[in-house]
Parts: sequence; C-alpha cells; structure tokens
Amino acid sequence: MSNDKDTPKFQVYKYGTGSIGPGSPYLDISDAYANNIETVLSFQYAPTGKAVYFKAFITALNEAFNTSYNTESGLFGRVDPIHTFSNIQRSISFTFEIPAASSGEAFENLGNVQQLAQFMYPTYEKGYSTQANRILEPPLIRLKVMNIISSTPSEPTDTFSADPFTYYRSYAVALGLLGTLNSISIDHNLGGEEGVIEKGENVVLPKLITVTCDFTAIHEEDLGWDAGGEDIMAKEMLRQPLASAFPGEFDRANASFANEAFPYGAVLAETQVAPAASSQQSPVVEQANANDPGSTQAVAAATGGATPEANGLGMNVDWASLK
Repeated sequence: MSNDKDTPKFQVYKYGTGSIGPGSPYLDISDAYANNIETVLSFQYAPTGKAVYFKAFITALNEAFNTSYNTESGLFGRVDPIHTFSNIQRSISFTFEIPAASSGEAFENLGNVQQLAQFMYPTYEKGYSTQANRILEPPLIRLKVMNIISSTPSEPTDTFSADPFTYYRSYAVALGLLGTLNSISIDHNLGGEEGVIEKGENVVLPKLITVTCDFTAIHEEDLGWDAGGEDIMAKEMLRQPLASAFPGEFDRANASFANEAFPYGAVLAETQVAPAASSQQSPVVEQANANDPGSTQAVAAATGGATPEANGLGMNVDWASLK
C-alpha cells in the first residue's frame, strides 16, 4: 500500500468483481472519511519504513502515565520513606474494529492485519550460515492515531496564528509516536452475528476483525519542566531584595515545559488576563470615592496633590481623622 497522501488508501471495490466494482454506483462513506479527512490510524515499522493503515473505527483508547520512584526507608526519626524519582512510562492501550463492506475489502483487511502481525517480529541480519542469523534491529513501531497519538514537534518557529485551532491542526500532523508494540490481540469474530464471506472451498473472509493493542511510548526528546536557568536567576537576583535572592526563593512563574505541544499538539493561545476586580472600578464608583472627605483623592486635593504614598506614609493611617 502506498504511503503517498494523494493515493487513496481505501477502496471497497479494489479487489471486488461483479455487483461491487469500479463501475458500481456503490459508495462507502467511510472511504471518503479515511481518504480525504484522514480519520485513520497507522502503524509504521521503523526499521524498514513500511506502514499499514486502518480506518479509525476505535472503540476504546486509554493512556497511562506511570512514574517510578526509588524508595529508601529506615532512616532514624523519619516516619515516611524517601522517594527519589527514577523514570516515567507512557502506556497506551486501544481497541479498533475493521469492518468490511465488500469481499474485496474483507480480503484487504485480512492482509493488513497480517502485515501488522509481521511488524511484531525483529529485523535479522544474515550470518555466516542459515542457522546463525542475528537480530539487526528490534521491531520498533511508529503509532499514529490522528492527532491524539502522534509525535509532537518542538516549539513552532512561525508566527502564531490568530486561530488557535488552525495552529493546532497544522502542527498535529506529524510522524507517529515511536515505541514498542508489546502485544496485539486479533479477534476474527467467526462466531459472532457478523459472520463471514465464503469465497470458495475452505476459504472464508471475516466481515469484522477486532484488534486490541498494548503500546509503550519511547520519547525522542528530553521532557520535563525548565525551572528557570541562569538568565532567569540573574534577573531574579536583581529584582528581589538581596535578603531573598537565593535559588530557593526564586519566582518560578516563568517556568516552562520542554515541549508545550506534548503530548497532543494542542498549543493554546496566549490570552490577556483581566486586572483584578479590586483594581477596576466603574466611573460612578470612582466619582463617589472622590467625593468622600476621607478618600485618598480628597486628601490629595487638600494637601496640594500629595498623596499618602508620596509622603511615604502607610495606608493604615486614618486619614479621615486628620482633616
């Protein structure tokens, strides 16, 4: 099957003859969705680049981010053990169905599942004899389930679009997520209500195949939070009082994740945060406060424009009693 986007990957009549064929008025809407809108999931065999595609009839997709810690216990005077971070593992399990609208599609479905099963095996390098083959590369897989499961690019370099969704969609189209396909379970539903297509003596084609996969991601970049760095630390030391200019006291508001597009490519637009309600007053309220004899504005007018802050006085002074 070609990996070229311009070549339709799904045609229900590709191997069909008779009533369903290229000249048939029959049209499968799932073909249009898969070919034009790319609602597909794909598996690419990393060592060779070969790929297999399936329509995205996904019935379940679950992700788990599991962290591991090295635990030390038995320290004198400490009730809780000490946990030291070790690593994190991203696991993905999903189930998808592969229906057939024709005998030709049923045949192609069986062939695609067959190729997926072949992706579970490693690449061999021939040795000096046929009995001495050596494993050249492990069977690593690139998995892509539209924008939900894919590799995410690092920080984009072009100008941010006014439409966050357009920006998200354009950067969600990337290579598949590298990882290990730990297991696949294939149910041909031979005993289900769907039944099979009998092509001849001792030949049947399943009308529906259900595949369940367990996948573990291998991230190709360092992921984690950048707490600042030397430039931010220098700015903090200049901005904060000398007494608090220590690494443990730094403001971490500028901390950022290594890849803001991880893991779903959904980079959100920057938005202006409205000022706090206490610092915003309507003109009516401001005028009412200005007419109050004890207000700051009134005191400023009585003292020639000098405000309590300008005189270096604290705000806990009862200015109304001083008029």
